[in-house]
Amino acid sequence: MMCLSQTTGYAIQALGCLNDLAYTSRQIADIAKCSGTPKPYLAKIISSLSRKGLVCAKRGYHGGISLARRPQDISLLEIVEAVEGEHWLGECLLGFEECAKHFTCPTQVFWQRIRLEITAELRQISLAQVLAAKSIKKSPSRPRRRAANRPA
Repeated sequence: MMCLSQTTGYAIQALGCLNDLAYTSRQIADIAKCSGTPKPYLAKIISSLSRKGLVCAKRGYHGGISLARRPQDISLLEIVEAVEGEHWLGECLLGFEECAKHFTCPTQVFWQRIRLEITAELRQISLAQVLAAKSIKKSPSRPRRRAANRPA
């Protein structure tokens, strides 16, 4: 089953934390806590989002991370491509690197059409729509861990 990566999920969670109107900008540690994303990994994600112009990152005393545009002006495709790269879907459905270059695979025409449809749909879906549908919480609850000495 094809799904977006966990990295994309973390990026969406982090962007959801930045959408909080109570904050003009937030620190990486705050976003990591809010989104449930490991801080070092989140720093890499924020860097990718910043390079693509989805967030603004300012260093220093009054620094922090903020959304570069309104959530309704950020598409899901922009987020995916920022963290996964522009060729995140791959040229070949079967994963062969040589497929498109040397021969015509029976899945080639189908995959080209589906890739275009997927990217068109993701281009139409905004971050605001995803956040509204997901109802991303400001402080995600985490499952409790079982104590090592308790019976299962």
